[in-house]
Amino acid sequence: MSRKLADKALTLHWMPSLIKAQAIMDSGVRLAVRQESLLRGAGPACGNSCGECCSSRRAEATAVEMAGALWSLRRGASESEAKALDQFMAPAEPVSRGCPFFVDGACAVYSMRFLSCRQLVVFGRSCSPNEDPTRTRRADLLTPLRLHAYKAYSLLLPHLGVSTPPSDPLELEAALKARLNPVGDFSARVAATLLVAHGTGAILASQRAA
Repeated sequence: MSRKLADKALTLHWMPSLIKAQAIMDSGVRLAVRQESLLRGAGPACGNSCGECCSSRRAEATAVEMAGALWSLRRGASESEAKALDQFMAPAEPVSRGCPFFVDGACAVYSMRFLSCRQLVVFGRSCSPNEDPTRTRRADLLTPLRLHAYKAYSLLLPHLGVSTPPSDPLELEAALKARLNPVGDFSARVAATLLVAHGTGAILASQRAA
């Protein structure tokens, strides 16, 4: 993470698990990128100014990841962070396309971006405007290392009502599928609950209220 976490943030029961999950996922993605770049003979097409995937696809996240993103926005000082928080919390219809945290051509929650976003790496060419590469060019997508992804998400499951994450990959994927939601589907009411979440109980309560 690029932003140093305040000590107080680490008192949130889910925050250490989320930070560790992000680190594990990033490590797996870096390794997968190195391996796949060698096989393809070229590196990823993603660049610092890329954002078409953010504006065209519906990112998915767990309630723990959403709590982390909103925690980041609430403590941010930049204009884009304030704009993103206002945009997300304002009463509106669920976002039908794109990520509500993609503001002015950049991710307003980049340091706390979702695990699904961290895995999205494209080879070949940069995405075209409004292109969703998960639908148009699946062959150009990075193949994530499943072990790292499973380990990362398993750290979040105890905060989402799964006390013992399944060891069977199929059962783990089923548990995750039930707890991953499009970011735009988190209502302002649920988001407000997550903003004041101080541990597992508050996150689970917000899940039940959704």
